[in-house]
Amino acid sequence: MKTRFLAICIALFSAISAFAQRDLMLSQQFFSRLNFNPAATGNSDDIDFFLIGRWQWANVEDSPKDGVFNVSNYVESIRSGFGISMSYDDLGIANHTFICKPAYAYHVNMNESMLLSMGLSFGLLYHSWDPTDHRVIDRWEVGEPSFPATAQKKFSPDMDFGMELATPKLMFGASIVHILNNEEKVTTSVPGRQFYLYSRATLSPSDFLTICPAIVLMHRNKVSKVELNAQAFFNRMIWGGVTYRPDIGSGSWFDSNELTFTIGMEKNRLRFGYAFNLGMGKIARLSKQSHEVLLSYRIPKKKAKYQRFLEDEE
Repeated sequence: MKTRFLAICIALFSAISAFAQRDLMLSQQFFSRLNFNPAATGNSDDIDFFLIGRWQWANVEDSPKDGVFNVSNYVESIRSGFGISMSYDDLGIANHTFICKPAYAYHVNMNESMLLSMGLSFGLLYHSWDPTDHRVIDRWEVGEPSFPATAQKKFSPDMDFGMELATPKLMFGASIVHILNNEEKVTTSVPGRQFYLYSRATLSPSDFLTICPAIVLMHRNKVSKVELNAQAFFNRMIWGGVTYRPDIGSGSWFDSNELTFTIGMEKNRLRFGYAFNLGMGKIARLSKQSHEVLLSYRIPKKKAKYQRFLEDEE
């Protein structure tokens, strides 16, 4: 392979376990979660459009570029959320994955201040790989599962399931993505089954300030990842936050980890956010910079009975 691409692959599979899991890790994902938990479909009474793009390791040639586009709507008469999620993962040279999954969630009012939602998404995953785009240095790699000898283009079914339990101040979620793929089916073009468990609190020390700490746990096979996140919202319009992702599988939380800083603002239901990722430890030897841009807009329908999330509020 190209020298730079080989360096990227080494970093991906030895330092950043998130990419070994094949799913995207986005620092501003809590604003729209249906691409990794369909239970979040319809979490706002508005029609929500959400777009996010990530440029990994900006100063490295052929570095990964990722994107997610979610659309979600809630129909109160049947207590159901409907949506669609599309994601694109450009993992370096000629290794591309595109996923498109419609999503559905049913919402149950447990009481006046607690909501349970259960969601399912089902669609297609398309993966393409062309080894002719690579300059191969080690010929022994050709034909290995990680480097097929011929061009690969494959469609496969993909399905996720999840649940969320939410109150105005606290939210819990759990999901399984790529349910149809057990470890025996995992290849270059087929991601493995992955589990998510997360929680987020909403603390309001004043009318002007709201603080939202969160934790996300992710697991696939023998690979685990934890994300610690906190965001502060000022006057319901401006926010800033920090995300820390230690590499818990390396034996040291400070060996290969990431620190991300986010800023953003919302006005008239138009939301813009930016995240700057700082690699530390081993990953910093390759690159210290990654960038993430968020853009979303909500078309209002009517006032919600109560807000599940801070971003659902005016």
